[in-house]
Amino acid sequence: MPRTHRSALRLGAFAGLAMVVLAAAAGAQEPRPRADGAAVVTTAPCPTGTDSVVADAWRAYRRDAIAEAETTFRSALRACPTNSDAATGLGFTRFRAGDVSTADSLFRAVTSRDSISTDAWEGRAMAAERMGDVAGAFAAWQRAASLSPARADLRAQLERLAGTVSGTAPLERRRAATLDLTLRVKGEGFELRRGATWVPFFMKGVNLGLALPGRFPSEAPTDTALYARWLAQIASMHANTLRVYTILPPEFYRALRAHNLAHPATPLYLVHGVWTELPPRNDFDNAAFNAAFAEEIRRVVDVLHGAAVLPGSPGHASGRYDADVSPWTIAYILGREWEPYSVIGFNRDPRAARSYAGQHLTLTQGTPTDVWMVRQCDLLLTYEEETYNAQRPIAYTNWPTTDPIAHSTETSYDQQMRFRGLRYDRDPNDPDVHEEEGVTLDPSLVRRTPRNVAGWFASYHVYPYYPDFMLYDPGYSRAASSLGRSNFFGYLQDLRRVHRGIPFVVAEFGVPTSRGNAHLQPQGWHHGGVTEQAAGAANARMATEIREAGGAGAIVFAWMDEWFKRNWFAMGTELPAERGRMWQNMMSSEEHYGLLALRPGAPGRSPEPGGDARTWRALGVYGTGAIVGRDTVTLRVGNDEGFVYVAIESAAWRGRRFPWDSVRFQLAIDTHDPSLGQVVLPTSGIRSSAAFEFLVELNGAADAQLKVTPDYLLYMPHRLVQSGAFFGEHFRRPLLSTRRYDAVFDTLYALTNRPRFTAEGRQVRGQGMNVGRLRFARAREHSLADWWYDQAAGIIELRLPWALLNVSDPSSRMVAWESDPEQALGRRPDAPPSRLVGRATEGFRFGLVALRPGPDIAGTIPARDAYGNWPLANFTTWAWPTWETPTWHEYLKPSYYALQRLWAAP
Repeated sequence: MPRTHRSALRLGAFAGLAMVVLAAAAGAQEPRPRADGAAVVTTAPCPTGTDSVVADAWRAYRRDAIAEAETTFRSALRACPTNSDAATGLGFTRFRAGDVSTADSLFRAVTSRDSISTDAWEGRAMAAERMGDVAGAFAAWQRAASLSPARADLRAQLERLAGTVSGTAPLERRRAATLDLTLRVKGEGFELRRGATWVPFFMKGVNLGLALPGRFPSEAPTDTALYARWLAQIASMHANTLRVYTILPPEFYRALRAHNLAHPATPLYLVHGVWTELPPRNDFDNAAFNAAFAEEIRRVVDVLHGAAVLPGSPGHASGRYDADVSPWTIAYILGREWEPYSVIGFNRDPRAARSYAGQHLTLTQGTPTDVWMVRQCDLLLTYEEETYNAQRPIAYTNWPTTDPIAHSTETSYDQQMRFRGLRYDRDPNDPDVHEEEGVTLDPSLVRRTPRNVAGWFASYHVYPYYPDFMLYDPGYSRAASSLGRSNFFGYLQDLRRVHRGIPFVVAEFGVPTSRGNAHLQPQGWHHGGVTEQAAGAANARMATEIREAGGAGAIVFAWMDEWFKRNWFAMGTELPAERGRMWQNMMSSEEHYGLLALRPGAPGRSPEPGGDARTWRALGVYGTGAIVGRDTVTLRVGNDEGFVYVAIESAAWRGRRFPWDSVRFQLAIDTHDPSLGQVVLPTSGIRSSAAFEFLVELNGAADAQLKVTPDYLLYMPHRLVQSGAFFGEHFRRPLLSTRRYDAVFDTLYALTNRPRFTAEGRQVRGQGMNVGRLRFARAREHSLADWWYDQAAGIIELRLPWALLNVSDPSSRMVAWESDPEQALGRRPDAPPSRLVGRATEGFRFGLVALRPGPDIAGTIPARDAYGNWPLANFTTWAWPTWETPTWHEYLKPSYYALQRLWAAP
């Protein structure tokens, strides 16, 4: 059907942004796997008669039978999802129905695959303008006009908007006639203005981190419709507050304004941050640093009032900020979690001020860093009031490490060394030591002046597993909320005690759903290693306890999983570090806090233990053999951005319970250079010309684990971390594989909680776990499932996180290795120290052994030679395809629904 101009049609009234965007923008093309495992996008021809159906739909649209047109367009799209004309038509029907965000999503889907569709660009322009994105509308009209230069109506649209978007000067700063005040401090809580009255207000919030997979944190999305969908989802969970850390792209503010205008009774309020890195040499009085931060403060205020044009700058959002969201901006939280060594360093400066008297805030006596914090907050309050006649409650970011509470269980690094009986002279060239009790920032010392009507509050990031005083303080261990024993609640009570008279907000809390666990916690609210279901219960309980302890707000961290983030437990082997955003490290807790899961692989295509057997059978065949009696077994291998998948399948097993009492498996894995690694397998005694780094032992549902050759063990062995020279060390070096003939593989025990001494000299033993222990479960019942036997399909299903195999970057096919193995092994003592790097691997080799009691070898893949050994020629190297654009899918985790149920109450 030829494209038909439809802009002259009279459009009806519409109600604002939709609550949801269609789950699949019409015509989304489904990728299919290539023989080498890569994805190929194909477009199948439309069935005969589709064009006729689309033509009927347009005829219905032109006679204003919108409902009929929409039904017919949808029918055409079901028959042919790639029909751009049908998708465009559906976009116009949704626009006519007032569902602007869905219409915008449809138009964008069309232009992404059919960039010369004038109608779709026209639709994008109309939707952008309705959502307040004047600059985006102008750009879309410009594209449409360039595609159809003879159309005078498109040129007229350009002329109409040209005066609005062509300038680069800042937008008008509009000063309110009377003091603009939406939220104010009242005692130890907040009050929100509702018309002429003030009502109590508790922040039920979500932190917005917005780096999508494959993106750096500075690359937030620039899709208004995407923000519109997320805002609708957040509103649907009954949150009333969003928190952002820094300036986001203009599209976010336009989407927020549009959402709130469409939902005046239940808007999403905004708590905005002003971000900064630490000052050079810990000098908070550095003139250039302070000038840059002051400028950033002014930029944030102007952005929120829709009066800023920010030029492009690396690592920063930019553009024309013309959406005024100040009516819904309720508070500011400045800065970041402040490293204690930086605060200590500045506090030593004898020239630094120790008191402050500002226009809105004062501090009679404090530390130099206390003064610096208050001065920045006062600067923001003064600028906003003088420029816009507006005030908001304000705080700076704080955390338990710099709280004003004396924690008796904490000791300094120097004290720890003395308790161990070691002489210690600190090398001034060593990195700064992170102390948990060395310094305080005390917001309770601050007073507001009579000019400050909005007020002052304290803001803390509080997680249940850190620092260690949260775990070991006797008072916290005895504390109990209405829901039971809770160290977290005990600490919150202490926060309330030391901040009497002002509100305190827990601006970050949560537990991550990573497979890796970086710290154990008494109630099971660990720093990872928590199932999605358990995390939902924990997050809802923490939100309840924050309120019960007297907090004025609970803002969960975070909206979505972010792959770029790093955690001490795993980041040492994410190499190159800048490529961490390309894959999801299942062992890194920081990547798994989201209420919205961003998981690797295309939706429905990545295998899951206990999931669709077809996804396991779709993996590439690595080898076959009669390895259990006469049962022909197929070994399949595949991957996505998070896991290596292995399937062991036999048609003879289908419908039968697996005989673990008489058969068990060894799966040996060579990850790099077949000449390096363990040559001899334990128990079976097989010698292999492809030496192995890892060994999976599958002995039954309750007994399965991954082991590693001792030289390539990332973690310090259990026997060394409780005492002696390696007391409390988490990781070992060098990390490389050497040729061995002793049949030894170590367990992957990892220290999570360092052994330590209390102030009285009492030793607290360290804690850890065997991270190589493999959990037998269905993924739909246990999100951290590692393997399963699908009895109906006859498949043993195994998924292994890349990081457990010391893969440093699967996207570029690299493993963790020493930069100078000879130096690392002490053979070149005069050479510069070796460091961990990512080293290219040619791929993996797998060896499968079936064992019977005895032990007897029941069979192997690949086949052995006449001497019972594995020659290198019998192995096939599995080289997975690399990638520059990760594939991923999303879903809402149980935490979303748990908080939705909790926050449905007032």
